[in-house]
Amino acid sequence: MKKTLTGLAMAIVAGAAIAAPDSARESFLKRQAYEEMVRVSGQVDVLQTNLAEITSRLARLENDNGSRSEIEDLKAEIAALKANNTELRNRMNAMRDEIIRDLTGKISRMQKDLTPPPPPPTHRESAGPHREYEVQSGDTLSLIAAAFKTTVPKIKEMNNLKNDNIRVGQKLKLPL
Repeated sequence: MKKTLTGLAMAIVAGAAIAAPDSARESFLKRQAYEEMVRVSGQVDVLQTNLAEITSRLARLENDNGSRSEIEDLKAEIAALKANNTELRNRMNAMRDEIIRDLTGKISRMQKDLTPPPPPPTHRESAGPHREYEVQSGDTLSLIAAAFKTTVPKIKEMNNLKNDNIRVGQKLKLPL
């Protein structure tokens, strides 16, 4: 149990070192969580030692036919220690789960930050010189093609148009 907590604490410290610089508040909170886990781990160790000692005493008393009230007191103490131990384990597991969720989120954000953005879409540039024309109200590709002595397919190719739809204000490349 102690090795698991120590390993988890080391993972927290390592995660803090890898992550982007934290604010002073985040560093303080991480340090506090680490110290709380160490404290809870110590409490669990003490409870386990006390439990073993009381169980041993109870076994001796039962073998020696000790007084019933002393045996009942020890049994009650054992039950209380077990309940306290269970509560501490649950708190420790909840803290571990919270730390894991926090670190997982930070790792995910770091991976997103480190992933390069996709390259911008490439547009085929037409070979040769061209001029630019701004679409006016009432224009169609066929009217523009006729006015500039070219073809609709050539205009569509030069401007990567998938269909004949154009809009007012759109800039079109036209062959010279």
